[in-house]
Amino acid sequence: MTADEISRRLHANIPLTAAMALQVQAFDGQRLQLAMPLAPNRNHHGSAFGGSLATLGIVTGWALVDEALRAAGLPARVVVQHSDCDYLAPVEDDCTATASLPEAWPRVLATLRKHRRARIDIATMIAAEAVPCVQHHGRYAAFLDDPGADAPTAHPDPT
Repeated sequence: MTADEISRRLHANIPLTAAMALQVQAFDGQRLQLAMPLAPNRNHHGSAFGGSLATLGIVTGWALVDEALRAAGLPARVVVQHSDCDYLAPVEDDCTATASLPEAWPRVLATLRKHRRARIDIATMIAAEAVPCVQHHGRYAAFLDDPGADAPTAHPDPT
């Protein structure tokens, strides 16, 4: 998929990404980079809102895992399981978030194929004007749907 196609899919499936004006800049199968403009994401101090930066970190890791699974022929449901940010410096300009698949990626694929679920930790660096500003750490869970089963219901019928 091209960067523009990934951006369009993000905006369609996660409307907040459109409101934040996030754009995929690059995806090469191993590394994903998103851009976030300051204007729609600023706070009352004129710097980037912490919630926008946290969301950028989450979305970058999520999109990397989602796209890499699709590229591996394993489209799965991907959810964030844990997220935390270290805010290193104020973001006072447009910024980019970059995440790469870790060395454990082949093991994650093997686990997903065998057990139909897997977890992976992704580190994302958010930088403005090439200065690291936020380090995001996310854990994502991926689930392969059982092709022969209906989707589970939230509240099974007790009868």
